[in-house]
Amino acid sequence: MSFKRKILLSYCFIFLVFALLFYPVSHAWIGKIQKREMGVYVHTVAHSLEQASNWTEMVYLLQKGPYLLFDISLEHTYPHMVTKKESLLESPEVRMALDRGVGYAIRNAPDSKQEMMYVAVTFNYNGEIYILEKMYPYAMQRALLNRVSLTFLALGLGTLLLFGMLSWLIVNYLTSPIHEIIQWIKPYQLGYEEKISEIRLSMKSPPREFQDLAATFNSLSNKLESQIHTLVKEKNEKSAVLESLIEGVIAVDQEMNIIYMNRTAEIFLEKRAQDLAGQNFALTGEKAYEELLREAQKKGVPIQSLFKPGPKQKRFLDTIAIPRGKNEGAILVLQDKTSLYKILELGRDFIANASHELKTPITIIRGFAETLHDHPELSSEVYQEITGKIVSNCQRMDTLVRNLLTLAALDEGLPRAQLHESDLIDLVEQARQTVLAVHPGAHISIIPKGEEPFQLVLDSDLFLQAILNLLDNAVKYSKPPAQIKIFIEKRAHEYVLKVVDKGIGIPHEDLDRIFDRFFAVDKSRSRSLGGSGLGLAIVKSILEKVHGRIEVESTLGKGTTFTITLPH
Repeated sequence: MSFKRKILLSYCFIFLVFALLFYPVSHAWIGKIQKREMGVYVHTVAHSLEQASNWTEMVYLLQKGPYLLFDISLEHTYPHMVTKKESLLESPEVRMALDRGVGYAIRNAPDSKQEMMYVAVTFNYNGEIYILEKMYPYAMQRALLNRVSLTFLALGLGTLLLFGMLSWLIVNYLTSPIHEIIQWIKPYQLGYEEKISEIRLSMKSPPREFQDLAATFNSLSNKLESQIHTLVKEKNEKSAVLESLIEGVIAVDQEMNIIYMNRTAEIFLEKRAQDLAGQNFALTGEKAYEELLREAQKKGVPIQSLFKPGPKQKRFLDTIAIPRGKNEGAILVLQDKTSLYKILELGRDFIANASHELKTPITIIRGFAETLHDHPELSSEVYQEITGKIVSNCQRMDTLVRNLLTLAALDEGLPRAQLHESDLIDLVEQARQTVLAVHPGAHISIIPKGEEPFQLVLDSDLFLQAILNLLDNAVKYSKPPAQIKIFIEKRAHEYVLKVVDKGIGIPHEDLDRIFDRFFAVDKSRSRSLGGSGLGLAIVKSILEKVHGRIEVESTLGKGTTFTITLPH
């Protein structure tokens, strides 16, 4: 209920109470005044009688009005009472006068049925107590009393109504600026506007207090807007920082409802933040993470755990649950350690594979060397065969070591001095001639497409090595005579080189691993051909160093296509 309505209802209530109580109260009050004044008048007359010299003079003075005069012995009475004199002393006003000095009574006159008001007073005359009684027509007195009471009631109600109207005007005048200020603020309160508009009072000369109030609101609004802007800016900055983190961050309240999730966490959980906002963490389906969060909140200390890849996740996630405070929830931080564990696994695999690749030729060389040492009488034919195998395995070890050194050099980066402008067609032709020298029965064709020249800046020796590895693999894993085509296309911002063969192909499940070090689809065939599983790994590393990329497509029994893309 508004302030003005409360005031209006209050005045209506006061007006009603005043109207109901004022008449009886004023009527009784005026009646008392009337009786008192009548008693004063009779006392005045009695005082004049006290000055009379004798009874005759007293009677003379009383002939001017309807008075009764008698002493308490009833020896003297006026007017003369022949009968029932004793009844004078029994009247209520006389008894009251004898008791209090003045008495009042309303009753019918003895000689008529007219209602009269009797006022009696006592006084002393010559040592005797006299009683003076005056009669008033009560109807006239009552009419006068009613008229005066109604007049007072009308004056009171009129005054109260006038005061109420004036008060209403004053209140309306004083509350009008407040109502106007509320109307300026209300759109912001209801959410229709994002900020409180500047308050400008329409009143020509509003009271100074309301001007100060409006100015205070404007100042507070500006400060609030500034603080909101600062908070939003800080929130956006924090959100940007959290969104840029490579760690997944999830915040929950004490009821385990998700209140924030960054983009990395969406990737890790394979869930969208907008679908989980405000929802219970249990909806993620990650029971282990949920238990970790609950334990951190219960104990009040950070708890860390490593989760290995499961059926749904293919990542090693180092997970930390951090309590936000007492009964304020917790934060879950997910750190992807997959690359680290892959490096460790690659390191272990690398050592194992390198040891295995070196162990085989060393064992063969040792065996043949021991045979030569223990059997000097061997024929020259057997001697030549054994030494030939020793040389072959030494060459295999030499190739493996050189490939390992090449990968090590690639991992350390390419010196800028080795980069220079080269012709792509010439490099591919050199690789073709080199492979044909080893495999003369192979058919290798180069098919350029686009406008010449095909010039680009790279390390020509390393790139030549990459093309040689691809062509060598294409020949080795094709039925003789090998059919190989090299397509070279010049595009707007890149060169595309495709090596297409019609070999045995690569199983689909192995396509993602053929560029891993020491990986071979057919290990027995790879070893029989002198392969170590490092050729394609070297190709990929070389292309990454020159900002290129390589992709592969293959169908078993139909052939394989390697696509190289190089920027220019």
